[in-house]
Amino acid sequence: MLNHKGLVLLGAFLTSVFVALGVASPALAYAEAANSATATDDYVVRYCVDPDWLPYEAIIDGRHTGISSDYLKLLTDYTELSFVLVPTSSWRQSLELLQQGQCELTPMLNQTPKRDQYLLFSDIFFKSPNVLVSLKTQPFLQGFEHIGQRTLAIPKDYRLVEYIQQFYPKINTVLTSNEREGLDKVAQGEVDVFVGSMFSVNAYIQQQGLSSLKIAGWGGPEDELRLGVIHSKRALLDKINTGLAKITHADHISIYKKWHNITVVEDIDYSLVFQVLGVLGLFILFLLYRTICVTKYNLHLTANNNELQKLQHELERKNSDLDFLAQHDPLTKLYNRHYFNQTFLNDDREYGNDGVSLIIIDIDFFKAINDMHGHAMGDKVLVQVAQVLQVSVRDGDVVARWGGEEFVIVCKHIDLQGAAELCQRITKELSEFSFHQKIKVTCSFGVAQLNEHEAIQACFERADMALYKAKQSGRNQYCCA
Repeated sequence: MLNHKGLVLLGAFLTSVFVALGVASPALAYAEAANSATATDDYVVRYCVDPDWLPYEAIIDGRHTGISSDYLKLLTDYTELSFVLVPTSSWRQSLELLQQGQCELTPMLNQTPKRDQYLLFSDIFFKSPNVLVSLKTQPFLQGFEHIGQRTLAIPKDYRLVEYIQQFYPKINTVLTSNEREGLDKVAQGEVDVFVGSMFSVNAYIQQQGLSSLKIAGWGGPEDELRLGVIHSKRALLDKINTGLAKITHADHISIYKKWHNITVVEDIDYSLVFQVLGVLGLFILFLLYRTICVTKYNLHLTANNNELQKLQHELERKNSDLDFLAQHDPLTKLYNRHYFNQTFLNDDREYGNDGVSLIIIDIDFFKAINDMHGHAMGDKVLVQVAQVLQVSVRDGDVVARWGGEEFVIVCKHIDLQGAAELCQRITKELSEFSFHQKIKVTCSFGVAQLNEHEAIQACFERADMALYKAKQSGRNQYCCA
């Protein structure tokens, strides 16, 4: 006789078979059997996924694949839990089954207040930025605040829908069934912008060869993906978090490398292939065209291989562009705030007596430049200020655009006096630089030296306070913390 765990596994297999055949009633029988089994066996967990969200997760030929599948395999190794897939046809159906308790877990989603009503969430185990996608003819938008009157496509039931409704309610949004539909609408000119996860967006753009599209900016907060467990199974959370803690850095890197550069290939209808091969075989036997058919097939295969090589080269080039965009400001080409945060602010190393100094720079009265000369001229001034900063600093210094008209310089092996002299040098260069339309540009500087055993975040806050003091004291000057 089958034990409870065997009954659940058998039920999952039968459900997959009947779903493929379009028969609904056995799925209900499986749900009842699984409910009965899991009442006494807490080690078997029924779960649902988004069936069309590669490379994160998908259901192909009835099987769970993608990044979340690999993490569930690791959790199976690191805990005593077993995971049984409940197949669904859409992400909305998966959410409905979670709310009804027919699914007990979903392995990869963001936490939101709405989902908190029926799910409990594990620790974060995977992060990924969201990006804005537009036609190449559109300007770089940088963020939601620059969308203006453009239409924005978002997949329904995604966390970003709640985020836009809360923080950017005036944006004209169009809800799509999934990310593929949203990207197709942008490519066809039906909407202006799409927002989605960088990994899945990149995969679909490469798959479909949508060369008319580009990454136009960052799309709100990055995805912080967790496992979600229904409230009645809250006891699973401790086991899951314990298993997540056992996942090594090497495990994370291995999964990232496996799925980062994947080119998604459309599913093959094997039944149709078998039918075509059968008809072709009869055609060859009766008409003796085997040689001609094989020759045509080889030519077709060669053409496909050449096309795949072209797609691979294009994928490598666009991946390089994405890597640059992830770390650099698209306007000034300086390092961006994301790079600064990841490299310095989120780095808990102690730099000791290396003599690290921070300089925060703010362009004086930049709003007046935009109001008087227009935002296009304001962008040109930002680019020119970035040029002045790059030629003024030393080779080892790091210059980043913090946001708007603010910049940050990280100076290693330099004390407070040396940083102050750098501020004076930049001030002199600005006064001698010929800006567009003879605009006079000055800056205020906040300077702080990293103390021994001090976190760089604390040093940054002291430099920011010094900048505030410099602005309050009349601007066009520096102030040391």
